[in-house]
Amino acid sequence: MEQVNFSLLLFIIPSALCILLMTWVMLVKKENKLLARQLTETTVTLELTKRQIGELQEKYAKINEFQNSLQVAELTTKFQKPRLNARNFAADNSPVGKYSSVQSLAQQGLSIEEIASILAVSTHEAQQLVNLSKLAQGSLA
Repeated sequence: MEQVNFSLLLFIIPSALCILLMTWVMLVKKENKLLARQLTETTVTLELTKRQIGELQEKYAKINEFQNSLQVAELTTKFQKPRLNARNFAADNSPVGKYSSVQSLAQQGLSIEEIASILAVSTHEAQQLVNLSKLAQGSLA
């Protein structure tokens, strides 16, 4: 009888261990499937996010390019306005016509560079003309 119990025990213990091991393997497989599905979802989300970032970078580049173009246009307009206004002061291209408008341009607050550009002279010459104009008024410090 003791031999039957021992034989039975030798059969039950490995069977129980085998059942426990099979249960553990099934749980690990189930967890692996869950992790694989999560990895797939995360990969899909990552790819979608990469695509959206690319689209946003393209939009940003277009906006940035537009802003740069707008700034260039504003700057061009800013420098063209004094030239258009200068036509009112110096209708003819004679030296007297050009130089007589220096005082008016300086009083408008134009820089030496802008005055030089309007009169088509060097900045050094424009500076001298402004100084001479101030001397004529008696306001050179």
